Amino acid sequence: MAVKMDEAAKRRVRAGRLLMKGKKPAEVARAVGAPRQTVYRWLGVLQEKGIDGLREMSKGGRPSRMRAEQLEELRQALLAGPVACGYGTDLWTLKRVRLLIEKRFRLRYSEVHVWRLLGAMGFSSQKPEKRAIERDEQAVAHWKKRTWPRLKKKPRREGRVIVFIDESGLSERPTRVRTWASKGQTPVIQFHFNWKQWSMIAGVSFTNAYFRLHEGAIRSAQIVAFLKALVKQIGRRLLIIWDGLKAHRSRLVRDYVDSLAGRIELAFLPPYAPELNPVEYLWAWLKRHALANYCPDSIADLAITARGKLKSAQRRTSLIAAFWKQAELF
Repeated sequence: MAVKMDEAAKRRVRAGRLLMKGKKPAEVARAVGAPRQTVYRWLGVLQEKGIDGLREMSKGGRPSRMRAEQLEELRQALLAGPVACGYGTDLWTLKRVRLLIEKRFRLRYSEVHVWRLLGAMGFSSQKPEKRAIERDEQAVAHWKKRTWPRLKKKPRREGRVIVFIDESGLSERPTRVRTWASKGQTPVIQFHFNWKQWSMIAGVSFTNAYFRLHEGAIRSAQIVAFLKALVKQIGRRLLIIWDGLKAHRSRLVRDYVDSLAGRIELAFLPPYAPELNPVEYLWAWLKRHALANYCPDSIADLAITARGKLKSAQRRTSLIAAFWKQAELF
């Protein structure tokens, strides 16, 4: 009587037959969805015991000592977060999860086994996003669901161009990102460690990007100058959307906008929600991609290079569209 194979056995047999056809372990691993090390182990069994050895071997490792209800309890604890489980910071590490399992279920696992367990449960190691405690999630949701759809109608109804505006800064200290290097030889970036910086102000419409660089901080006067340049360059009525920065609400800015008799209308993003502004993604592209690991010889060289990169962004409509997509405003 034929023995009914489980899914794991079927996968091992399939892998064995592919190996017998001359396929390489790496190819077989991709074909059957198994780790390459596991396929090498199966190859050893195949060479020693044949295809029947693969069919009969156990799936390897100790059977899980955690019951289904315990795994679900662990999942809920992980989703609740480390702080809810008594830790001082919101960071899950393998050590913390191991200690949590030991404390709750009286089971001792190695951190390697915890890593495998987390992977089997659908968890992965990820870099968390930063989010202000003061942020009002309901206000953010209301802006995305109610306010933004209403604002989008203004271009058709009033002939306005929507422009999101934001400010940022650049210094001679580089934005460091990963790069390839010889194993065991950590690359070194030498830079001028000082506090000199350029300030930037930029606007992003559906199809264009606009920017200016300034030495020192950007204040109300620089913001008004940028708005004047936008009015002149675009030549149409504008809907400016930006955050609640004090300078954006200053009397100088309000007086200038009032003097235009409706050519500029202002709207504000909810507090602590920079991800809603497409300009944030322009800054991210500039610092983490266009200027990544860049070490200028002087602050003047930094301004020249940054200006050149921003001009190249202006010519790339697909890049501008990507900023809007990342802000989830399309």
